[in-house]
Amino acid sequence: MTMSLREDDTEATTRNANLSMFCKQILKADKSIRFAGIANNLGSLIATEYREGLVPLLTKQQTSQYAIEAVLRAAIREEFESNIGKLEYSIGKYEKLIRATVPITFENIAYNDSKNKKFYLLLSFDIDSDAKTVIDKKILPSIKENKQFFI
Repeated sequence: MTMSLREDDTEATTRNANLSMFCKQILKADKSIRFAGIANNLGSLIATEYREGLVPLLTKQQTSQYAIEAVLRAAIREEFESNIGKLEYSIGKYEKLIRATVPITFENIAYNDSKNKKFYLLLSFDIDSDAKTVIDKKILPSIKENKQFFI
């Protein structure tokens, strides 16, 4: 039994390192991206990366709380999927930045328990950025190209 626990820990460590690498890749996709984080279906942050030289507006604890709330909001929106379709992403514009939540699911991958395998990409952008275009043209294609990080 100890062996399988260690294997699980190693698997989780490897996945978290891969997700951190994915966040770094997302930051490189566009200079307007301030922050990239991956949260699980409960809103726990698994990986986070900030743009080099950036002074975050939130503390680590506030960022963790934001992740929980962002995932909760996205999950609440799922209630209307049958009527309006699946959420591709949501964007909120604030006075100092733009935030986005992107659910990460893969329809063609069979999970034993899809609820536990759902991830959310949390992003923040500079206030003057075109977040919608960055997400559509750079982020969504990158998620599809790197689905191995989430399996």
